[in-house]
Amino acid sequence: MNILINASNLRAGGGLQVADSVCRELHKYPQHEFTVVLPSLLEACAREIEAHPNVSVVEYNLPMNAEILLTGRDRIMDSLVKSREIRAVISIFGPTRWKPNCLHLCGFAMSHIVLTDSPFWKRLSMPALIKAKIRNRLMSHDFKRCSNLFYTENEYISKRLRARLPGSEVVTITNNYNQIFDHPEAWEDKIAFPPFDGLTLLTVCNDYPHKNLSIIAPTLDELRRRYPDVKVRFALTVDDGKSFANLSDDARKSVLFLGTVGIRQCPPLYRQSDIVLQPSLLECFSANYVEAMKMGLPIITTDLGFARSLCGDAAAYYSATDPAALADAIAELYHSSEYRSQLVEKEKKQSALFDTYEDRARKLIETIERHA
Repeated sequence: MNILINASNLRAGGGLQVADSVCRELHKYPQHEFTVVLPSLLEACAREIEAHPNVSVVEYNLPMNAEILLTGRDRIMDSLVKSREIRAVISIFGPTRWKPNCLHLCGFAMSHIVLTDSPFWKRLSMPALIKAKIRNRLMSHDFKRCSNLFYTENEYISKRLRARLPGSEVVTITNNYNQIFDHPEAWEDKIAFPPFDGLTLLTVCNDYPHKNLSIIAPTLDELRRRYPDVKVRFALTVDDGKSFANLSDDARKSVLFLGTVGIRQCPPLYRQSDIVLQPSLLECFSANYVEAMKMGLPIITTDLGFARSLCGDAAAYYSATDPAALADAIAELYHSSEYRSQLVEKEKKQSALFDTYEDRARKLIETIERHA
């Protein structure tokens, strides 16, 4: 079967890592011919996979123009489907804006659309809330128009999406850590943390509002006020941006701003850390969780449905928007190495519930085979 893998619409975030991971598995399915459309950001992946005889790579960044938004048509993508006799398209994640003229399996990772009960929405100003609701309606329309076969990375999200898009088929194929975590020889150990006699909390993410990194400043204040003996610092893969405008000069000493890091640089960051913090208010899936489990680090995260569905009892939870509650959770783990060990032990069982990167590629292809 001729299958097109579409990542042309991806620009940033975890979607690029998933695209990279899926594409590196395609050579294991020689019964299919793959046309892989990758953005320029995945140039390194493109160079490696195009050596496989059943993989053809096209570099293309799907534009955001009126024609695509209004009609769902794109001349280049449509031409590829027609000229290469493509029978099915797997879009790593939507919204794709483009509607293929064939079977279309589209990944869904837009938590904003389905997690309408998140405390994130209560934090927005009225103009921002109205803007977000309009954006969500437009994206929902795009998903409905461009596909009726979807996969999500979390059964909790799948249930929400089925309710949001009645009549669509939704399957759950989980995410996992990138293959690079299994290959230490390929890690790039370019970032060295300064020496520290306390515990380091690592958060790997971009500084999006729903990531709620702004909770770190008041949490540091709570720790200094109520737990002066707790020595912790936060390592963040962001620059010193707007989420930290209220960070005092003293508190700033407890934050490492690492900036944007590549996937090969991530595993060494976990090796230099003691705890993984995921303060997000909206997620479909967070690779932070499975990466922490892979690297044997305890997890602190928000007490929200998406987080509990992924971590089970293998994480320490806190009330999502309460800095005092986060400070309590940090102090509890700081003071109890036994508790940290218990969480890591539970992670071993929890991590077995996720599809491996091999499983994910296989399930995506099997889903297409069943419907083609």
